[in-house]
This record gives sequence, structure tokens and C-alpha cells, in this order.
Amino acid sequence: MILGTRNHGSQSETGCGQGNRAPLRRWLPMLAATALLWAGHGCGNNETNGFVPVAGKVTLDGKLLPVGSVSFRPDAAKGNKSMHVPNGDISAEGNYELITLGEKGAPPGWYKVLVFADANTLATGGAPPVHPLPPKWMMNVKYTGEKTTNLSIEVVDKAAPGAYDLKVTK
Repeated sequence: MILGTRNHGSQSETGCGQGNRAPLRRWLPMLAATALLWAGHGCGNNETNGFVPVAGKVTLDGKLLPVGSVSFRPDAAKGNKSMHVPNGDISAEGNYELITLGEKGAPPGWYKVLVFADANTLATGGAPPVHPLPPKWMMNVKYTGEKTTNLSIEVVDKAAPGAYDLKVTK
């Protein structure tokens, strides 16, 4: 039965006849409150989505890397079964901050870390070149593949300062 319509059939079959609306009126506020709690829980911030803040610096042979991006790939071999792949851009100051599903942070667990820093973007101020060129990696190419990178980091709640700093070489 649709709410607000009258039941012209037998009241004993449905129990929703005109004379039996009081129980519905008692339950409706409770149902509405429950719906609001569920809706509010789904719109949370980093405290409710399970992501923890991940930010750090990227250095190349001891000097800040001024361009590029980092990508954290879940390491299933170390128990991370997450389907999320957090990424972050490297600023001109060598800083990065991970974003997952449009929100700051990453799910806890072990990750293989990839770094992408193309020297071709330095000439364009960090933007992709107008005429695409093959990448000219500023660091060793091993950092661009999941099977070849030796960077591995565990994302944890309340990490120590510098825990997410990345050091790459040429």
C-alpha cells in the first residue's frame, strides 16, 4: 500500500486500514531519524572513510625533485588487498600529498611506490608538452614500474615525521 491512500479492501488482510494508522505515525519519526543517521554517516571526512594523511618530500640524489607525481600501489604480497590507488602531484618545492577517490589520504597498508618525473615537463612549467615526447625520466626508470621499484612504504595512522619522504636516484 502506498502511504496516504485508503485501503478499500479487507482491513484484516493488510492491517493498514484507516482505523490502524496510529502505529505508522509512531514508527515514522524513528524511521526518519534512522535514515538521517545513515545518510550522515556516508558523508564523512577522513576520520570516517578510513583514509590516513600521507604527505612527504621527494628527493633525487639528495636534492628536492621539483616536478612529477607519485603513485602508491597496494602490495598484496604484504597483505594490502585495497582496490584504491592513491596518487599525488609533486610540487615545485618537492612536496606531495596523496589523494584517494578525491579525498586526502590513503587506506592503511603496505604499498609499492612509483615515482614519475619527466624532464620534458620542466620546460613547460610542469604542464605536459604541446607535442608529446617520449618521457625523459629524471630518475632511474626502475621507479616507474610496480615490478621494478624498490620503494615500499607502510601507511599507518599517526606516522612519524618524515615517514613518507621518498628518496630516488638517477
